[in-house]
Amino acid sequence: MKILSFDVGGSKIAWALINENGNILNDVTVIQTPKTSEEIENIFVKVVQKNIFDGFSVATAGVVLHNKLVGKPNNLPSGYESIDFKNIAKVPYVIENDANSAMWAEYKIGSLKNVNHGVMLTLGTDVGCGIICNGQILRGKCGAAGEVVFDCSGRSLQRIALEAGSTEQDCFAIYNMALKQNGAERKAYKIWQEKLLDCIQKINQVLDTEVVVLSGSLAKIVDYTVVNASIKLLQPYNAPEVKSALCGSNAGLIGSALICAQNLKG
Repeated sequence: MKILSFDVGGSKIAWALINENGNILNDVTVIQTPKTSEEIENIFVKVVQKNIFDGFSVATAGVVLHNKLVGKPNNLPSGYESIDFKNIAKVPYVIENDANSAMWAEYKIGSLKNVNHGVMLTLGTDVGCGIICNGQILRGKCGAAGEVVFDCSGRSLQRIALEAGSTEQDCFAIYNMALKQNGAERKAYKIWQEKLLDCIQKINQVLDTEVVVLSGSLAKIVDYTVVNASIKLLQPYNAPEVKSALCGSNAGLIGSALICAQNLKG
């Protein structure tokens, strides 16, 4: 079984063929996201015409419910929400929120495997959130479950660093300078990680979850030993385990493809 899978975000679009086990079958193509919805739709059409596949999946920014975008994502052009994916694909298809897609990949083959209650936070410029509850994606009444403004994003770290007196705005540079005991950067990193810990604590107070998985570029700078030790002190009776994601930057592609493959199998 082959699924033609796309991952659409505000800065890039990626696609590849993926099988029912989550294996990527060819090179992942990545391009910059075009400025208009017409250009984006043309990319879908051209890629579909060049490939043979059994199913079609899209992991996308924005709120998704019942295989459809509820509205225009903030980081994509007007008209994107009206693209007729059903007509483009002409095969069974899945449209899924990108955070939920990435989480599903972790649930099936990554750090959330065999976990019934889990959360994945994608730490990047902003923060995405996907929730597994009783082995199912928790969507809420209109698909917006998990659409929280978390204060532990890349933007947050940049703001905190500025407030601490640093002139550095690259998050990885801030982290590397913190490791070297630089005063302002070390202070900023410590505050940022405390905000991440606060987010995890509040998520667990609401959901009482088993595992919180961290993905995205900033997941690489988290001190998991410190975070896990701290959450156990704060919530000794029901602390979740905090883990790094395993599926990497292609998690959205893989997750949406796995959902599509599961639907095809019935």
